[in-house]
Formats: sequence, structure tokens, C-alpha cells
Amino acid sequence: NGLFIKRLSNPVMSSATSASNGITVKWSSVRGSLGYYVYRKTANSNWTRIAVVNGVNNTAYLDRSAVKGVTYTYTVRAVCGSYISSYYSTISCKDRY
Repeated sequence: NGLFIKRLSNPVMSSATSASNGITVKWSSVRGSLGYYVYRKTANSNWTRIAVVNGVNNTAYLDRSAVKGVTYTYTVRAVCGSYISSYYSTISCKDRY
């Protein structure tokens, strides 16, 4: 019947680094994706999407809204049209600046 399901691999978080201009998070590229949704949470909050990053090879995001002294946990989902990968890998970083 021509029905098929596209499955995107889950991006793997590789680093989160605090600098004076925010926290930079990086992840692995996912073949077949057109971009990524970046999410973050704190110990007292739920996941919130904070960015849409376009392009399969754009695998970093600078979170300029991070607040000094707060520890954030980040995750990324690969996106291709209506297909979105699941939550998989997370990474945490405390904003030191």
C-alpha cells in the first residue's frame, strides 16, 4: 500500500560549555534530518523548546538566555518535516558567568 515510516536517529549530546555570552551546547548530526529542536529545563521546570536550528550539519546552539548560577539540562530532537526523533541524550551545565 506504499505506507512507510521514517525514523530519525536520536542526536547524542556531546558538550555543554559555559562562557561569558551564554552556554554553548553541541550534539551529533543525524542523517536525514533537516534541523533540530533544542530543549532545556532546570531542576524545577519541565522541558521547554528554546530554539529551532536549521540544517543537518548545524550541531551547536548558544543559549544566550542562561542565567548565572543556574544549572540547565539540555536535549535535542532531530526534525524532518512532521517526523521528530525522541528525547534520548541529555547534558547539563551550570552558567558560571
